[in-house]
Amino acid sequence: MDHRRKLYLSHLLTSWVDRSFEFASYLLISQVYTASLLQVSLYGLTTTLVALVLSSRIGHWINLLSRINTYRVTLLCQKGSILLSIVFFHYLDRFNGASRSVLYAFILLLGCSLKLAFIGNSIAIEKDWAMILSDGHLALLLPTMRRIDLVCKTLSPIVIGYLLLAPPIVITIVICAWTSVSAVVEYWLISQIYHNVPALRCRAPFNTTSPTSTVAVGESQGEQREEQEGGPSVPLSVLEYVQHKTFLATLSLGMLYMNVLSFGGTMTSYLVLNGYNSGLLGIMKAVAGAMGVLGTYAMPLLANRIGNVRTGLWSIWQLALTLSLVVLALTNTLDWTTTSILLFGGMAASRLGLWMFDIAENLILQEYTQSIHITSIAGWQYSLCNLFDLLQYVLTMIVSDPEKFILPASISAGAVVLAAILYTGFVWKDRGHLLHALKLK
Repeated sequence: MDHRRKLYLSHLLTSWVDRSFEFASYLLISQVYTASLLQVSLYGLTTTLVALVLSSRIGHWINLLSRINTYRVTLLCQKGSILLSIVFFHYLDRFNGASRSVLYAFILLLGCSLKLAFIGNSIAIEKDWAMILSDGHLALLLPTMRRIDLVCKTLSPIVIGYLLLAPPIVITIVICAWTSVSAVVEYWLISQIYHNVPALRCRAPFNTTSPTSTVAVGESQGEQREEQEGGPSVPLSVLEYVQHKTFLATLSLGMLYMNVLSFGGTMTSYLVLNGYNSGLLGIMKAVAGAMGVLGTYAMPLLANRIGNVRTGLWSIWQLALTLSLVVLALTNTLDWTTTSILLFGGMAASRLGLWMFDIAENLILQEYTQSIHITSIAGWQYSLCNLFDLLQYVLTMIVSDPEKFILPASISAGAVVLAAILYTGFVWKDRGHLLHALKLK
């Protein structure tokens, strides 16, 4: 098995555990707190706030340890947080009053630990290791990793949805056992890659220049040469980040996180409170995930004709259009059948544009950023994503009544439209025009 296949398998195991627990955690909270969205929103708010404050630091911290030690720390924090959290969830509904609140506070702390570990692992593997292991074919490796993530996001909710219908002790044992086994296998795979690829053991970040990469305007040949030779990561201040050529693109991606109109924690809890069982929600989330997987195949095909930048433009406006249909469904002005089609069909279709844009933006970030700045820019981008993710939970904490869910839903759709407008500005600035013809072969 070559190192890229080992990376894919490790990523598969990591994504399966993370996506499974992500879906399970919000359902477990909503099963205990059944009167409002407040506790669900508090979980999302707390974990996102911690990530917002510390994400930019994580990008710099990654370079202080060796690559393998960075992975060891993030793996231990990820799996340990999940194991302890699921045990605490097992006892959460057995307590009342202050005891339940204390136990829930521990769950919040573990959620924060898991969030930070996930960010650190993502930056290290997807932004650093992937550049080395791609052998100059990052445009192939990154969509494959996204596809793996989406397959897990598609299938794991089905498994977890029906698992949560089992007795609590069965849920706890199964999740703990799978998490433990996965941790051992993941570590073995990553260790094999680390010891078999000498470039990973170099202290300075290694850069592999993609054949499709473009040199940014104003970048000197000396800077390009320095990047190819490899240099230590250089942290960027917030002002330098704002002035960077990729800022509008990363801001657009961040704003997409201010969105309750997905099968995330808030929307899932809203649907639970409206009578949908976890098994059905798992199936619906799987359909949406399948559309996301389709997006990972469609993105390279479209990018081959019109490029990554314009592919991002098409995909983000498709996302904005489909989410507007979801808002229409939530107005309760249509019959039940039409409402259901627009609600679930719109959320599923929006995943196509979302994941196409996600891949396009990540490739733009890699192409337009020097390797000495990549982890710093990635850290700032994670901060933006967490900022807008945080605002999503602030909205649903302020408007925690499920009967008034249309308000945060409308604001979410507005944020996506604004993100599309900002990205359109990035395209105009980068290309000088918006309309173009397809490159026919």
